[in-house]
Amino acid sequence: MKPHTPIFAVIVIVFLLAACGSPSPTQTSEPTQPIEAATDSPASTEAATEPPADATPSQPPVQASAAETVIVTLADNTITTSETTFNVGMPYTFVITNEGRHEHKFSISQPVSLAGSLSAAESGAFVAIGTDQLGPGDQVRVDFTFPASAAGTQLEFACLIRRHYDDGMLQAITVLP
Repeated sequence: MKPHTPIFAVIVIVFLLAACGSPSPTQTSEPTQPIEAATDSPASTEAATEPPADATPSQPPVQASAAETVIVTLADNTITTSETTFNVGMPYTFVITNEGRHEHKFSISQPVSLAGSLSAAESGAFVAIGTDQLGPGDQVRVDFTFPASAAGTQLEFACLIRRHYDDGMLQAITVLP
């Protein structure tokens, strides 16, 4: 075999992957929204831009304004965040980092005491990120805009794993109209 053959094969494979591949979704996650939140459209003076030609119907249009970045750090039994007060209709980019030794979940949801159970809080969450994306050392970016229905309701950032939640892995947040 000529010494150029392995290099040529690698170049061809890289070219094919670049031409046919798509970016990996492991670092960015679409928020999970309850039906009523998904249908509320926040009042905005800025119109959304047109979706790209290759967009699928499940992709939301890109917003014209820049999102405010919110840093959320998960550790074993704690959640810390750079902000706890949010505004309806304002886009936010949540950068969620697991600095703990265990897998965690992240949600923006009603407190379990109001939802009735951990699974009810998770199924009704505005944003729900699972353990498959938040292992030790993992980081996830989520773009989310609070709908009008979130204003004035009791919400929290939480890890909805029973033992973690029971040990206080939650942070109350406020959403203003």
